[in-house]
Amino acid sequence: MAWLQENGTTILMMVLFLAFVLRGPVLAYYYRIGSMSVHELSQRLASARPILLIDVRTPAEFAGGHVGQARSYPLGSLSSKGDEMKKVAKDNDIAVICRSGSRSLMGSVALKRLGMEKVYNVAGGMLHW
Repeated sequence: MAWLQENGTTILMMVLFLAFVLRGPVLAYYYRIGSMSVHELSQRLASARPILLIDVRTPAEFAGGHVGQARSYPLGSLSSKGDEMKKVAKDNDIAVICRSGSRSLMGSVALKRLGMEKVYNVAGGMLHW
C-alpha cells in the first residue's frame, strides 16, 4: 500500500500514456474502421469505381497540397454535415486522409457515427502520399 502511495503519480502518468497510445487501435476496432495504405488508396482511386476520399485537414493545409480526387471536409465540421455526407457518400466506400493518420481516424469515427458503412483510415496520411 505504501508503494502505491509513493508511486501513484507515476502509475497515473503511465495509465494516461497507455490510454493515449492505444486510443487509435481501440477506436478502430470498436467502430470497425479499416486501414488502407496510400498504395491501396492509389489503386482504388484509379479503379473503375473509385473510392470517395475525404480530406479532414484544415482548408489551409488542403490548399497547400492534396490528392486530386479528395474532397475537403475539415474535421471540426464533419459531424455537423451528416445529411450532406450521406448524399455525397451514397453507397460508396470512403477513405479518410489527413496529414499523418490521427485526425483521419477521428474523422472515420465521426463518419461511422453518421451511419456510413465502409470507412477506411489512410495510414500515414499525406506524409506517406
